[in-house]
Amino acid sequence: MLVPLLIQCFREPQRFMATASAACWTDLLQQARSLGLTAQLKALFERHNMLDKLPETVQKHCAWGWRYYQKQRASLFYELMQLEPVMAAASYPCLLLKGAAYQALGLTVSEGRLYSDIDLLVARSKLTDCKAKLFFAGFFEPAMSAYDMHFYLELSHENPPLYHVKRGTALDLHFALFPLAGRKNLATEQVFVSARPIEGSCFQVPSLSYLYIHAAIHFFWQEERHKLIKDLIDLDLLYNQLAEQQLLSQLLDDSAQYGALEPVVNTLLLIKQLFKRELPPEIASQLKYSRYRKDFARALLLQQLQAGTTAKLAGAIWYLRGYRHKMHWPVLLRHIWVKSRVMFKQYRQRSD
Repeated sequence: MLVPLLIQCFREPQRFMATASAACWTDLLQQARSLGLTAQLKALFERHNMLDKLPETVQKHCAWGWRYYQKQRASLFYELMQLEPVMAAASYPCLLLKGAAYQALGLTVSEGRLYSDIDLLVARSKLTDCKAKLFFAGFFEPAMSAYDMHFYLELSHENPPLYHVKRGTALDLHFALFPLAGRKNLATEQVFVSARPIEGSCFQVPSLSYLYIHAAIHFFWQEERHKLIKDLIDLDLLYNQLAEQQLLSQLLDDSAQYGALEPVVNTLLLIKQLFKRELPPEIASQLKYSRYRKDFARALLLQQLQAGTTAKLAGAIWYLRGYRHKMHWPVLLRHIWVKSRVMFKQYRQRSD
């Protein structure tokens, strides 16, 4: 199996540097830039005390990427400061998710990681009140059809994206970690139970195991294909931190309680295979005999990391599989019907 250069580099950076040719470095930087991973490469080399040993051109690209990351990080913390007084007035917990949570906790995965929006999680029963507070603070919800609004609020896992009228900040307000139409019966309340406050802030963050669970769900049960390598690297970095803190057994226990053993088991197996991580014997034993192993799905994913027609076919199956996870059949068929009618109507209008 041909392992992508970025995964090779994050797996064994010293070995990669020792064997990489000039063409190899060029390909690595191009792939990193296309996925927004240049600053994370810089952080990787710095963690391994390799930065000064890199080719000069690679150092320059890493420095440019790091400057952009620093600007984004400053912007993120500024936006969170603007949100502090808004959410401090709420009588219910508001959790940071994804990149914002990684940064707030200072996790390894946050070093150099770019973000496009801020993800928050509140209980579904508090969604209306939370939106009212955000609207008063200058956020707005773009106009959309009645069907799209129904889809977001009743079948998805988040409110339609909110944007600030002046700053243009994008805010994703979640009330679950996975679309309700997927009928996964996930115990969202457990995310709040696991959460802990951030010192000096009104925000809270999920436990490290739930941050991994969320990343695994997003990766293994959804249809996105363009960020597979980036998501795998995120998962590996989160895994390493869980392993260092001896929290892997807790991860499996939390996954079982939450109802997401399938994505967690299979992402751990992928990390073991692609990044050559040595799982603790008791964890490896549980994964080996787990009924949640999905060998075909993992094979589909690994095939997409290759090139050629077979990879494209695997990508198409992965895309359809992801939508099937997100929506049960009646919802999926209705969604296809409604969206097809809209596209046909738009086509007729353009033709006229």
